[in-house]
Amino acid sequence: MNEEVTSIGGSVCNEKLSAGLIFAEGQNLTHQNKEALWEIFEAIGFSWSNTIYNSNNQRSSWYEMLKAKTENAPNYTGEYVNAIYVIDELKAMYGKEDAYKKLFFESNIDNSAPPTTRLAHCKVYVVNEFIRMQITAGGFKSWGTKYGGEQAKNYHGFLGGTRYNRISKVRAYNPDSNNLKNE
Repeated sequence: MNEEVTSIGGSVCNEKLSAGLIFAEGQNLTHQNKEALWEIFEAIGFSWSNTIYNSNNQRSSWYEMLKAKTENAPNYTGEYVNAIYVIDELKAMYGKEDAYKKLFFESNIDNSAPPTTRLAHCKVYVVNEFIRMQITAGGFKSWGTKYGGEQAKNYHGFLGGTRYNRISKVRAYNPDSNNLKNE
């Protein structure tokens, strides 16, 4: 029995597409496109209250990911532009804050099913990817700071640390203190 799931959005969000990537070889994102995508990324941290500085401490890493995803095959430019169309329609229908709430929490998109609408493409290929990137880059190391929790001190994400040497190491390795005997 196939049950039709009620989806959010209007005609743009519910337009049918094939499940494969939206073709966009040879196209580039504009500065305006990148800023619109950055707003989506920022909204993730805001929605979960798990980032500091409105995610700006992750902006350069996010930009590097965006660059890699749009300059190498497979090219995600079509998916990113589609996400902008989807969020623009959702913001027009629900307002900015509710648009992101609906996209992140109420989209009724099955992440394990092939995405066959513009909304599903946005959620599966862009939003979920941005969430993974945000967590991988250490997005939850400040979880709870908004509510009086402490920021994690020695955690820098699954990537093994920041590329900036701003925070001192827990301890430095001293090869002379090696307790193993040389034979």
